[in-house]
Amino acid sequence: MPNTNTRNLHELSSDIGAVIRDVVATGEDAIITDGGTEVAVIMSMADYERLHLYAELADAARPGYAGSTEFRAMSISEMLDLLGVHPTVVRNSRG
Repeated sequence: MPNTNTRNLHELSSDIGAVIRDVVATGEDAIITDGGTEVAVIMSMADYERLHLYAELADAARPGYAGSTEFRAMSISEMLDLLGVHPTVVRNSRG
């Protein structure tokens, strides 16, 4: 995924404010790792809202969804694949 910063969870507590300000200013996500494993992401509110919109569209497009309460968690890449959206399109659609 282009334009991402990786931060270690143990180092994050001392500079969380700077990390968040950097994400807001640059629009670049911050990937958080713990012991070398990616465990979380800090993203801009605009990206968060856009991902939720895409998730709702993906859910609505699933056969048999109409009011279904069952769901399956999926990764962002799976969601974009399901929608037929290339990740660079999402990144380049920032306004």
